[in-house]
Order: sequence, then structure tokens, then C-alpha cells
Amino acid sequence: MNSRSSTAYALVLALMIVVCLAACGTSSPPEPEAATATTAPQAPEATAPAPTDTSTPRPSDTPAPPPPSPTPTDTPTPVAVAPEPTTPVPETSRCAGLAGSIEVQILVGPAEVAGLEPVAVGSVPFAVASDQAPYAVQGSTPIAYADVLVQEWGTYAVTMDVQATISGECSGVSGAETLDLTVEIAGEQLVEVDAGSFHGEYPWNGSASVPAIFPLQEGATAEGEGWSLVLHLQSP
Repeated sequence: MNSRSSTAYALVLALMIVVCLAACGTSSPPEPEAATATTAPQAPEATAPAPTDTSTPRPSDTPAPPPPSPTPTDTPTPVAVAPEPTTPVPETSRCAGLAGSIEVQILVGPAEVAGLEPVAVGSVPFAVASDQAPYAVQGSTPIAYADVLVQEWGTYAVTMDVQATISGECSGVSGAETLDLTVEIAGEQLVEVDAGSFHGEYPWNGSASVPAIFPLQEGATAEGEGWSLVLHLQSP
């Protein structure tokens, strides 16, 4: 064998030994560390923009637009105004425009003694004569009375003629009005007796003043010795 063939054979044999050693787990000798190369810092990579969705959204996927923002308005500063004094509304009085009558009953003494009708009756109309409180009240009327007792011995006749006058006022809070009146009776009375040859006349004249206070109510009464008064109201 020549020298070239011997060299080739030796190389092949060495290679086979190395392969066997690697297969049996024999580690190869450590390789020398490579020198650490210092690299220059690299610029940050630019981020690619996200792809734009060009698909047409469905109506249900379209978000509702936000409500419009309210436009700010200037709030005027209120100006303090002093309250105007209120005028109280006057209550309506039942005395206003009041009208009616006073029924007057007068005891006739000479008639009562003789057994005749003892009472003279008259009605005195009245009305309010002013348009503001206190409401003045006025009224007047004549009252006449006549009656005759006839007996065997003769006759007994009584006559009376008087003027009844009402004065006073209507006043009071609404719903509690009253009539404060004075009823004056002035006139004359005559008693005549005829008994055959006897004839006698007994005149009398004079006046009387009767105070009376009535609640403003139909049928209200006031009375005293020898007299009685009854209030009658005229319907509005």
C-alpha cells in the first residue's frame, strides 16, 4: 500500500471513531466561546395602521347619534318688587236695599174694658234710605181703629187715629245684621157713650215712643206693655 492510500485509510478510520463516540454519548470537547459583538441600538419599528373596515354597516349596527347639547341660556336675575297693598273686598250686607214692614199691634184700653176687640192692628212699611253702612231706615203710615158696642141701654163707641213712624238703622257684620228701630205712635183716641138722654165724649191725645231691636229674620218680634211688633221682610 502506498503512502497516499495509507493516509486516506487513516482519515476514514478516524472519522468512524468520531461517529461512534458521538453515538455512545461521548460529548465533544467544548468549543471556544465566540467573542460578543456589540450591536448598535435599532430604531423602533413603525406600527402598521390597523386595516380599515370598509364593509357597509347594517342599520341595526349603526349607533344612534348623541342628543344635541342644550344651548345655555342666560337666566335673568329676578328683580325684587314690593307687593302692592291689597284692598279688602267688602262683604255684602243684607241691609243694602232692605225693605219690609212692621206689623203694629196696640192695646186699646177703653175697648178692652167694654169687651170690644182690644187690639188695633196696622202695618208700617219701611225701607233703607242710604247706600252705605250704617244703613238708615225710615217708614211711616196711619193706623185707624173703630168699634161699637150696642146694648139695650145705648151704644159705646171707641175710635182711634194715630200716625206710626219708624226710624233707626240696619247694621252688623254679614250674616248677623240687626234692625235697631224706634216706633213712635202719635194721635188721638175718642170714646163716645149714648144712653138715652145721656151723651158723653171722652177724648185723648198723646204719643208714645217704643224702642225695638230685631234680628234680620222673618217673623222676629219685640213687645212690651200694651204693644207688640212683628217684623216682615220683603223678598229681594
